[in-house]
Amino acid sequence: MPLSRVTKCVWQHHNRKTELQPVFDYFRSIANEAIRTGIEKNITSQFGLHYELYYRLRSEFYSQYIYGALRCAASKLKFYRKMKRKNPQIKIPHISKNHLILEGGAYKISDGQIRIPIRPRQHCRIKLNHYVLEQIRCAKIGSITITEDKLIISYSKQITGQNPVSFVAIDRNLDNATTYDTQDKFTIYDLQKANQIKQTYRQLKSKFKRNDVRIRERIFAKYGKKERNRVHHILHCTSKQIVDQNMGIILEDIKGIRKLYRRGNGQGSKFRARMNSWSFYELQRQIEYKARWLGLPVKYVKASGTSSKCAACGSKMVPEEHRMLSCPHCNIVVDRDINAARNILARGTRVVPVGIAGEAMVEESKKNILKVDAVQLPYQLTR
Repeated sequence: MPLSRVTKCVWQHHNRKTELQPVFDYFRSIANEAIRTGIEKNITSQFGLHYELYYRLRSEFYSQYIYGALRCAASKLKFYRKMKRKNPQIKIPHISKNHLILEGGAYKISDGQIRIPIRPRQHCRIKLNHYVLEQIRCAKIGSITITEDKLIISYSKQITGQNPVSFVAIDRNLDNATTYDTQDKFTIYDLQKANQIKQTYRQLKSKFKRNDVRIRERIFAKYGKKERNRVHHILHCTSKQIVDQNMGIILEDIKGIRKLYRRGNGQGSKFRARMNSWSFYELQRQIEYKARWLGLPVKYVKASGTSSKCAACGSKMVPEEHRMLSCPHCNIVVDRDINAARNILARGTRVVPVGIAGEAMVEESKKNILKVDAVQLPYQLTR
């Protein structure tokens, strides 16, 4: 398999906001000025922004911050133009939060600390914790992003892609994630605790009645962060157990699911809130980046019909009680999630030299030909 480079990031908290505040303001002003210039003069590339603004924006601060700000502005402009084609009334982007982006050569890590330049001969040092040092010890370090309270370091390594012998298919549901592999084994991972956490915080936030919008937003952000951290931890444990099987991953390509639960579709508000809080993409993201880091392939298949068609014969299934399905042709009753996982596995392994153990075919034996004509001879006569 060819070599490829995969990237991850690791972060920790810091308490250097006061020292970095002048640089935050400088970085934010450069990025917003670059966005305004890019829209006025129709500049579409980072190089064009650099040619137009670099010498005008240089100041007493470290010049590498200009590169990071122009890179940030270029990405904002790219997204803005993409969304404007869909919605001409979209607002012009504006950066308001404090953050910095520094490339690999602009900082230095030594003696367990990272040294961040501010002005000539003036630096800010942040001590790295043991976990961060352990993660980046044998990896190539890339850019860093600094917010008001976080330091985020991206790092990468070169891997050789694996050719797994077995594959596992994953059917993501609101209350569970069901897997089925080519060794004819299935596992159901319970995710009901994540839904209970979301419901608890949803009820808690519904009781906040402050009239001040700023205070209400601050409180909502506080409890929203707590909810997100608890749910992501559950999904992290689930995704780690799936990837640790060291099999190729097959997932459904779920798109447009949020459009099914909008206001006016004839559904209740509680049901819509429950379905729209489904973290199907977060589980997909965690599984994918962990599998890529180990060199395992990740495939996506069409999601339609995986739960409604029989995995054995392809016939339309009949719904039964307790999430069970019955096939009128095969005369079998199976759990709908297991049936969906089997269909996903069959679609994903259609073009690879592996398959479900129960679907192996026996080669037909050759029959001895007693009397043959000249056309049926299994060999050619030689003169």
